[in-house]
Amino acid sequence: MPGFELFGDKERKEVTDVLSTGVLMRYGFDGARNGHYKALEFEKTLCDITGSAHSHLCSSGTAALSTAMAACGIGAKDEVIVPPFTFVATFEAVLQAGAVPVFGEIDDTLCLNPDRLDAVLTPKTRAVVPVHMCGAMARIDEIKHF
Repeated sequence: MPGFELFGDKERKEVTDVLSTGVLMRYGFDGARNGHYKALEFEKTLCDITGSAHSHLCSSGTAALSTAMAACGIGAKDEVIVPPFTFVATFEAVLQAGAVPVFGEIDDTLCLNPDRLDAVLTPKTRAVVPVHMCGAMARIDEIKHF
């Protein structure tokens, strides 16, 4: 399976360190961790690399999208533009926030077409969630300046 070559002795040791504690949860169980706080260490490393004051690891992309919706204050009666061709988590996170997903048009790359976002923009629109599909990059700069 592609990707197996990425796991060497160093990666196995890091995983074994966590497994040996018996603690697979991000929070709590401080006494059983044997000093292993891999998620916290990784969050700090991400902050150092990106220059951000904060980072927060999530258990999945779905959880990350839901967290982002909450952090942006998206909720009832808000609309969020999403592509119609995407993984279910994209619009599921919008629904979980209590908002309404609105499908924008995609182009030949299967990504949102920034030239057509005006067609679905309303006063209730709070966000646009682009998704990179099948190796094609969404036109982030154009969407950001939309």
